[in-house]
Amino acid sequence: MRDWSELLLDALSVVFTKLGAVEVLIGAGLVCHSWLDAAKVPELWRTVDMAVLYRDMGSKNLGILTAMGKRAVKRSNWQLEVFKGRDFITNQLLKYVRRRSPCCLKSLHLESFTKLITKSPLLEDLVLNYCQSIRGDVYATVVEACPRLKRLEVRRRLGWWDDDDMLLTIAAMHGLRRLTLEGVRVRSRELTAIVDGCPRLELLDVSECFLRRDIVVDGALPAKCASIKTLKLPLFSDVDAAAAATAADDDGIF
Repeated sequence: MRDWSELLLDALSVVFTKLGAVEVLIGAGLVCHSWLDAAKVPELWRTVDMAVLYRDMGSKNLGILTAMGKRAVKRSNWQLEVFKGRDFITNQLLKYVRRRSPCCLKSLHLESFTKLITKSPLLEDLVLNYCQSIRGDVYATVVEACPRLKRLEVRRRLGWWDDDDMLLTIAAMHGLRRLTLEGVRVRSRELTAIVDGCPRLELLDVSECFLRRDIVVDGALPAKCASIKTLKLPLFSDVDAAAAATAADDDGIF
């Protein structure tokens, strides 16, 4: 019979890469000592996807999920480049990520926001899903702390807060290549500022945003966007947004 514990480290690393973090942490890495050694190779842990952990284990035993997240980050051996989070992640865990990846973190996906951003000068990707407490001053921090930012995605639920500061601050992220906004109220002045301020944009997706009543739909804005490879402009007015928000409130969503 074949002794699977004698598989070469390189072969095991390839297999573990296909399995993913969850299977390695709670399965394959526990088979024997040689497999455990293979599961600790830092190259396997440059990307830690907590969303996968959450999907596979559910919302129960959050303490176990947090411990597993720390273990995965620790195994990166200071080489963590991508961290994807979910809403159960605590500030304590994010501080741990900051300590374990002071200079290497390039991509961060969060459903909550902390000062971790300010400690990640190499950050290139930032995805913020439904972080309702984030306002323009936070984006100003991103401008100063993350000069290499290339991709920004912001998704928000319907609301009536003022988005002007946020949009005008995004216009100062001159290195952006890809920008996706959802649930934001925009007008032509702000979109023009973003297009002018981010000359390297390759993708601008604001199709799920809402037009202010004072927006002017003419040929000027599309002309400015001629160099953008993928352009998706809004289809809805803020009158539509008001109706949608009212319907959501009636359904008990908020």
